[in-house]
This record gives sequence, structure tokens and C-alpha cells, in this order.
Amino acid sequence: MSIRFPDHFSDDIAFSACNLRAIMRNPLTHLPIVGKLFRKPSLARTYHGIDSVRRRASFFYYPLRAFFRAVATTQHAEIQSIGVENIPPDGAVFLVGNHPNSYLDFLNLATVVRHPIATAAKDTITNTPIAGKILRDYALLVPVSRAQDKEESGVSEKERQQANEQMVEEAVDLLVRGRLFNIYAEGRSTDSRRLNKIKLGFMLLAIQAEKAFNFNLNLRIVPYGYFYDRINKFQSSVCIIFGKPFKIKNLINMPPDFLALSEKEQQSFEKKLMMAGKERLQQDIERLIISIHDPKLVSLIDGITSIYVLSPGKYMGVYENVREKYVLCKTVSESIQKAAESEQGQKRVEQLRVLLKGYQTSFQKAGIPDALVRREYTWTSVGFYLRVITVGILVSPLILYGYFANFIPRQTARFMRFFVINVKKRPQVDGDEQSILAAAGAAAVTYPIAFFLFYKWIHSAGMVFLGTFFAKSAYLKDLTVLVEKYPGWISLVCAGFLVYLMARLWRFSLFHGRRFKTGLHFLGDCVLELFRHKRLKDLRMKRAELIDAVDFVIGDYYD
Repeated sequence: MSIRFPDHFSDDIAFSACNLRAIMRNPLTHLPIVGKLFRKPSLARTYHGIDSVRRRASFFYYPLRAFFRAVATTQHAEIQSIGVENIPPDGAVFLVGNHPNSYLDFLNLATVVRHPIATAAKDTITNTPIAGKILRDYALLVPVSRAQDKEESGVSEKERQQANEQMVEEAVDLLVRGRLFNIYAEGRSTDSRRLNKIKLGFMLLAIQAEKAFNFNLNLRIVPYGYFYDRINKFQSSVCIIFGKPFKIKNLINMPPDFLALSEKEQQSFEKKLMMAGKERLQQDIERLIISIHDPKLVSLIDGITSIYVLSPGKYMGVYENVREKYVLCKTVSESIQKAAESEQGQKRVEQLRVLLKGYQTSFQKAGIPDALVRREYTWTSVGFYLRVITVGILVSPLILYGYFANFIPRQTARFMRFFVINVKKRPQVDGDEQSILAAAGAAAVTYPIAFFLFYKWIHSAGMVFLGTFFAKSAYLKDLTVLVEKYPGWISLVCAGFLVYLMARLWRFSLFHGRRFKTGLHFLGDCVLELFRHKRLKDLRMKRAELIDAVDFVIGDYYD
């Protein structure tokens, strides 16, 4: 009976004799009945039923993911995705992306992808006391022992290799059982303006998984990338872009029976596959993200993007649409980089550089905020800002409560970011890592203290106030009995609700507070417009001239 290899996989996987040599072709095996006597066992796994683990996880995974999403939505004003439908609904699927923003990359990915995700993570995270074990056992983090972390982790080279062999076994097992598995191909977090060199680790895992099924697993790799509109900035926006999946067995011409090859031939095919997979993924992620190869173009592209994208006619500014912003930023970046490849295009790029410098010089001399220069006073913008101000006034009690209740965790995170980046002189991504951990640690301490203080206050002064309030009301008079009979329980419930609001209002207060602030700025800009109209007119003309020049470059060089 021939073995059928479906796209969905089983928990109940039978292993044949894995220590035997690969199948050797023998014409006697095709004889009826007696041919079975000449057949050697296959090295490939066989399936028994369909039972994917794609949608299943530990009970404790979901509270952890809710916490991760709360952190991500607190940090970012907007988290969107493009192409999430490219992730196959089941089967062996490998997510491979770039890594520009440390822990936040993982948190943002868990926010936009519905299914549970297992993620390769450095062992310095999973080895931390208490939290490391929780992340390892319940958040589906699979530890990787990196050579660059040997001093920090304190393990020997032999121990590191053994740990990574165990990691490969675990990752392969998760893949073939249908778990979504994620890995960051660059090997470490970096906020470089270009995609760094892709490591080969992801291909090693993919090949090991396919070899277990004689390259009939149909494992699919989904490339993806991140776009942060203001990386390393609080309340920035992020968009995750998923590309089309591809199968590694389609990268080169694979033999019909891989395990029948000699060991030397297998190794030759594996090397070709690894290089083909690395090149394919490098190209795919490059197409998804905004990667600037020439360092000389970074400042020019950043300067033009900040003007072009934030122009009201191109992007609606505070109207929150990071997907549109991503498309515009990528269009500007690719057009300028392509123009710089030809002699004629270099002249156009130099013209853009001159126009940008002229505008920036005039802008600095005028001393006028950029928001005022790009401001357009239309009925649409007036209506938007009036709504923002009205909402801000109505929810101001919640804004103030969320802001002051979370003051200590926020300031702790801010101090840690400053200490790591400015004092210890470490990269910004390290500052983000430590600030997130500091905020979570401070919240873990301040929230229980706040709960205790709320409880003591409500149990004493609060109960007296509630009793008096209910007694004066004709409709609530019966509730005074509950206050007198169960003061402890009522105090516990009220204190728990106030602490719950602290967590829920963290992002709410910052997001709506920021919007309310932009609305007030709009009113202030309306007044400044009356006194600086002439200077603003000159700056807007130069800005329009620069934007027109960018439009022509995009029209000529963007595919």
C-alpha cells in the first residue's frame, strides 16, 4: 500500500527504524507478494490520522498572550498587518522575519496572528529565574544558545552545542505536528536601516523536518517583515507585512527519493538547499521591508519621507493609518534608491538633496513647528479636531486616572531606557528590552501595593461614604444592608476593579491624552496662523516644490 502524505499532520506519528541505511533501489521489491521480503524499512515517518496542534495550547498560554498584547498595545498607538492571510491555516508552517525592535517584535506578532506561536528565543531570557520557566513552559518560547551570549549565560561550548541539538529536536517536532513556529533570521535584534545578513539556522530546522518525511512534508516558509513609523519611540505605529509562502523542496530540483541517496549526495543537496533558501528569504524580506543599502541615502530618504508622507494630501497625519504610511514610505525609498543606480537618476537625486536642504534651512530659521507648516484648514480637519477635543474633555477623568495611576511604571521604564542607552552606551534595542522589563517589574510591585491601599481606604472611609450615599437615596436605601453586612467583600471587589482600571487605562490615557494634546495644538496653530501667515506661505511653497519633485521621481522610477 502506498503511503499518502497529506498537508495536515498527526500527534500519533510512527517512527520506522531510523538507524538503518537509506532505501536502495532493487527491482525485486516490485515483485507481487514476495517483493515485500526484499524491501528495506523506510527512514521517513509515516502518518496515522490527522490531528494538528495548530490551535491548541496550554491553559496558561492565553493569559500570557493577553498580557503580551496589552504591553504591545500600550507601547504602540496602532498595530496593523498586511497579508496575514498568506499564513496557511494548517500544516507545517515556518514564520521567518527580520528583527528590528527586540521584545516588541514578538509581542506585536502575537497581537496580529490569531493562532498560538512557538518562537525561538535566546536562552538568556528562558534561563531567568521564575519568569524564564513560565515563558519556556507556557509561552511556547524555545531556547537557543547563541555564541555571542556565552559570557552572559556562563555555559561551555559543549553545553551550548548540546542545548542547540535539543532545540533542533524540539523545533522539528513542533513543526511536523502543525505548530506555527517563528524565528528571526538575522540572529539578533538590530535597528539598522537595512536587512542584515540572514543566518542559516532556519534552513537547518526546515531541512531536518523535511528529511524526517523524505521531503514529502510540504513545509511552507512564510517570510515577513516589520515597519515601525518611529522605531524606538513610545506610542509609535507598527505594521507587519507577510509575504507569499514557499516550499523549500521547490527551491532546487530535488530527487524523487531523497533518503535513497548516499550520505555524500544528501549532504550536497542539503548545502544547495540551504544557500537557495537563504537567498530566497533574503530577497523576499528585502521586498517586504524598507531596506536602504547605501548609507549615503539614509538621511535623504528619511528627510524626504518625513515631509512627503506627513503631507495632508499624501497621508492623513493623526488619522492613524500605518498601512498607508508603510506603502508611501516604501514607495519613496525604492524610487530614490532605483534613481541613484543610473547617471541621469543621480542628478535627480542630487536635485532632491538640494531642495531638501533649502527647505530644512528655511524651516530652522523660521522657528515654526513642522505641524503648523503642513497644517491644512479644511472642514474635514476642523471636524476631526473638534471631535478629538470633545472626546478628550468627556473622558478626561479616565485620562487623568490612567496617567497618574501608572506614573511609577512609566517613569521606571523611561529611566531604564535612558540608563541603558545614555549611561551604559548600549544600542537602542537593548534600551527597549530593559525598559519593557523594568515597566513590567514596576507594575508587578505597584499594582499589589495599590490594591492594598485601595482596600484599606475603601474599607474605612469608602464604606462610610457608600452607606451615607445609599441611605439618602430612596432607590438605593436597601443597599445599606449589604454595606453593613459585607464591608470586606465589597472593599475587595472595589479595590480589584480600580487596579483592573489601572491596567486597562494605561494605553487608553496615553492614546487619548496624545490625541487631546494634538487637538489643543490645532487650536493654538489657528491663532499662530494669523500672525505668521507670510513666513508660512514661503515655507509651504518650498515644501510643495519638494513634494512635486518627489512625485516626478516616483513616476519615473517606481515600478
